[in-house]
Amino acid sequence: MSSFFLKGKPRTAPKRKFQKPQPKQKKKEVLGRKEKDESEEEIDSDEEEEQTAVASGKQFNFEDEDEVFTETAQDKRLRLAKKYLNEVEEAERARKEDGDIHDSVTAVLKEDYLESIGRLYREVSSRYTGFDMERAVNLRYKQQHLSPTCLCLTDDDRFLYVANKNGIIVRWDLAKRGRLAVTKAQKTAVFALAISHDLKFLAVADGTNEIKVLDGATLAPVNTLSGHSDVVTGVVFRKNTHQLFSCAKDRTVKVWSLDEMLYVETLYGHQTPVTSIDALSRERCITSGGSDCSIRIWKIVEESQLVYNCHPSTDSVECVKLIGNEHFVTCGIDGSLSVWSSGKKKPQSTVQFAHGKTANGEANWISAIASLLNTDVIASGSCDGFVRVWRLIGASKTIEPLMEVPVEGFVNALTFSNDGKQLIVCVGQEHRLGRWWTLKQAKNRTLVVPLIVSEDETAGKRKKPVDL
Repeated sequence: MSSFFLKGKPRTAPKRKFQKPQPKQKKKEVLGRKEKDESEEEIDSDEEEEQTAVASGKQFNFEDEDEVFTETAQDKRLRLAKKYLNEVEEAERARKEDGDIHDSVTAVLKEDYLESIGRLYREVSSRYTGFDMERAVNLRYKQQHLSPTCLCLTDDDRFLYVANKNGIIVRWDLAKRGRLAVTKAQKTAVFALAISHDLKFLAVADGTNEIKVLDGATLAPVNTLSGHSDVVTGVVFRKNTHQLFSCAKDRTVKVWSLDEMLYVETLYGHQTPVTSIDALSRERCITSGGSDCSIRIWKIVEESQLVYNCHPSTDSVECVKLIGNEHFVTCGIDGSLSVWSSGKKKPQSTVQFAHGKTANGEANWISAIASLLNTDVIASGSCDGFVRVWRLIGASKTIEPLMEVPVEGFVNALTFSNDGKQLIVCVGQEHRLGRWWTLKQAKNRTLVVPLIVSEDETAGKRKKPVDL
């Protein structure tokens, strides 16, 4: 398969100009000067020897002052593994003050390993019994008077970033339900947000052909990434790294390194504007191609791509979301919701007209999807008055309804909290991409809905959410 990357000058290190070695100078004999005796030579102190050992990557053994040892790569791996194991034990001990924590630590380590190789999958849908609208919260900022368009949530579920059509970005503290930082209004709508794992960078697709990089805490400008020739439609960080993937209407996907604020690669293949992008821990990303009706998994290291073509009756693939490394979910204008396996070219399961039809018989456009990572729970949103939560049954991933959360308006963005206890919805009077029609009865807001898990008996309550 031919490479899909942009070919340019090879990124090799610049040639170094080496100087010719200078001829050794002959020792000048100084008449009338005696050579120093060995007893007069300076001897390094213990402190200086220790500093020298540290600078050279060695560690000084204070028990045996004659021995200095070097930490090998295997020693380092062992040391870091022991440190990680101690951290897991302390976390589990804090959570379970009494009793044996051996089984808990084993379970945590097993889950971490399965997640690292992309094999973690938990069936949790049976634990969900409903939602609690009595405790739901509306996050609203007066200056964000237009419809919200996108959101992103930090890994610890504490901070939420929300943007809207007048280009304002708000950083919320979900624990305290307070507003922490706000950007100024812009002339264009923000199409996508992505926050790095350490909150150092917030990547913003602000309706131009550039990517704005902001400080994740203060929302102050940090840098601007230029390279796309048309409007950027999506941004996503590779998990636990500063590697950023972006897609745009110029039909390309680009790879960036935010550590150096540099462009890395360009990926070609889509025949129409790219509409959505997602990534996890592997050095690869997945994209939807809009009206070319294709989904592509880009393998960065291998310089190859996997192409998945939708059914010919599909109008457009607007959104794609990874469930795990092996499965993903897509949706589009035709109202169909599909679950795919990365090892098969056709969807495993599809629900036609997942959000019903309009008065004239056309399908309600699914405008947002979300997945509870590595589980059997997904969600979708449209303009039919409900966010629909679905469960995936069996190896075939058959899609079945789990619950319907009443939300009036256009659902423009959707996400689960990482602990699975909250569903966060950006809802507005207009679709995030246009102003084809307006639902005047809806309110522009971000809705945080608590989900009821296991034995909670408050399921089914439907009271007006609290405004902030």
